[in-house]
Amino acid sequence: MANQYSSFPIERDIAIDIVKFLAVLLIINSHADMMYPHLKTLATGGAIGDCLFLFCSGFTLFLGRWKSFGNYYKRRISRIYPSVFASVAFIHIIGQSRVLSWTELICTKPFVMAIMIYYIFLYFIRKYALDKVNLILCAVVAISVLVYVFWFPNKYELGNKGLYGYKSYYRWIPYFAAMLLGAVVGMKRKELKYHAWSDFGKLMFCVALFYSIQFAAKIYRPIAPWQIMTLLPLMGTIVYFYKWCNCDWMKRIYQTKWGNAVIMVVGGLCLESYLIQLSLFTDKINGIWPLNLLIIVVVILACSYLVRCMARLFAQTFRTEDYEWKKIFSLY
Repeated sequence: MANQYSSFPIERDIAIDIVKFLAVLLIINSHADMMYPHLKTLATGGAIGDCLFLFCSGFTLFLGRWKSFGNYYKRRISRIYPSVFASVAFIHIIGQSRVLSWTELICTKPFVMAIMIYYIFLYFIRKYALDKVNLILCAVVAISVLVYVFWFPNKYELGNKGLYGYKSYYRWIPYFAAMLLGAVVGMKRKELKYHAWSDFGKLMFCVALFYSIQFAAKIYRPIAPWQIMTLLPLMGTIVYFYKWCNCDWMKRIYQTKWGNAVIMVVGGLCLESYLIQLSLFTDKINGIWPLNLLIIVVVILACSYLVRCMARLFAQTFRTEDYEWKKIFSLY
């Protein structure tokens, strides 16, 4: 199996573009608590949005064509870190950050560092254990449970922000399971059966169960340690989200001129919007809620596009070829 790691055909999956689009909106909403003057509990969806983004990464990376590890990882670095550097520069330009050291600059976001580590694991799993991805996924979920049960500190404090909002590196273990889940679904995508209403119903059930456990933990402290049980509905939410995005009416929206443009542009700004959004939220326009949410989403996406252009300019500056201005300012 080790010699077949580059045998998958490369195909664009419309559902993945739609999932990325929705992931961007969920991640932005999860950080917008200051923009909900009276309903801060509605500023949620971050764990689901993060996992959807990682699911899409695992899905697309596993179906790509890889060569040597060095070239593969160089491509990952050239995609991620120009945007990291550009986002730090942008945040400084708008006066929202102090001067950072080089260590802080490179490690500016724990999520970025986690992704770069995931990419290493993903390469060697795909090359040497392609036929064991399901087992590895199960092992990662099992490790997540064992680490939580035996080593996770302060389980009773989880009621405040929930397992996925608690300031801990623990969540990067189950989040890797989300990336592996994307790889598994990507390899088996042609075997899946899609039923729009059934998939939507299962999606709603998983979402309801996921939030019900977390809500119960917030209002009844003894339940807080049991939030580990949210892993299964979270994984179910990811799978049924993808399946639901494969339904015909979603595809019809995608295939319209404006639908395709909006989905592609917003979904393509997932990384940049994550990097800069915390610096752009404000409570100064809360008096026009909920219009303030729409305004801030537009502002974040517009600034994210500028950051991506800066990142492309930065990346091309360190090449010997001439600048490709169309690529620098391309919307996709």
